[in-house]
Formats: sequence, structure tokens, C-alpha cells
Amino acid sequence: MVAVRSHERSHPGSSERVGDQWVSIRPIERTDASGLSDFYDRLSLESRRRRFLGCVRRSGAELAAAFTEHDGQGFVAILAERGPNDGAVVGHATLQPDGTGGAEIAFAVADDLQGRGIGHRLMDAVVAGARSAGLRRLNATLFADNAAMMRLLRDPDGSVVSDSIEGGVEEIVLAV
Repeated sequence: MVAVRSHERSHPGSSERVGDQWVSIRPIERTDASGLSDFYDRLSLESRRRRFLGCVRRSGAELAAAFTEHDGQGFVAILAERGPNDGAVVGHATLQPDGTGGAEIAFAVADDLQGRGIGHRLMDAVVAGARSAGLRRLNATLFADNAAMMRLLRDPDGSVVSDSIEGGVEEIVLAV
């Protein structure tokens, strides 16, 4: 497992090295719809189940349209390397304000890149975005057996305010 290291930022722009690849984290834009559609269509059934807490029958295009409807309500991880995959979406984080000073957050990372630090970089971007928007808390709902997501949520630049489990579903609230 290779983690992203912030001191390895010698690639132009805001890209960071992940293993032998470069990834750029940035706010989502409407123009990301096609790449996001491809990303969700490539995710395994298990990754989609964990991201959406069950079976999702919506196509990648339908999901992408919903997620890109408003600029800035999330972040994408874009592969930044020479070759046929340059510009491919390899991660997605949503930050959906709830109107009460908080936001619901959720994450997905390409199956072949999970465990390499992309989720942590997306989490850093989500926390920074929440702070700049004046939000005070982040809420995440996940399956209670999703150990990778629990590690991600317990390791942000914030603190766990509450953590509850009911019916195999866990809700974690973070202060930012």
C-alpha cells in the first residue's frame, strides 16, 4: 500500500504522487459529468453498494447529472498522467450542505486505487471546503462493517462528535 505524501508535490499544479501515478484533487464542476459517469459505471457492485448504502439502479450518467448539477458541492480526484487515462476521474467526494450548519459527506474511490491515500486527500479537501463555507459539522452514513470508511472518518482534521449504529448502519458526525 502506497500513501500520498504531501512532500512529493513536484508535479505541476496541485497534483500529488500516488504510487507511480499523479492525482489532482479539485472542486467538482458541471463539465465533470462525463468523467464522473464513466467513473461510476466502472465501480464494482460492492463499491457502489458501500457508497450508496445498498443496490443502486441508477446509471453512471444519472448519478453524474445529479452530482454535477451545482458546481462546488463536492470534489473529484483526477488522474494526471501521460497516457490514455490522463484526466480520468478516480475518486469522488460529496459535500451536501443541510441548511443547518452541517453537510452530508460521502466518498468513492476507483476499485484499483483504493487504499493508496486518495480518500484521505478527498477528505482533506472536504474538511477545507466545509470550513471555508462556514459549516460546523459533517455527517456520514455508512455500513457498520465499512472499516476503510471508519478509518477515513476518524483520521480527518476534525473530531468525532457522535457515532451511533442502528440496524447495521453507522452515522458518524464530525466537528470541523
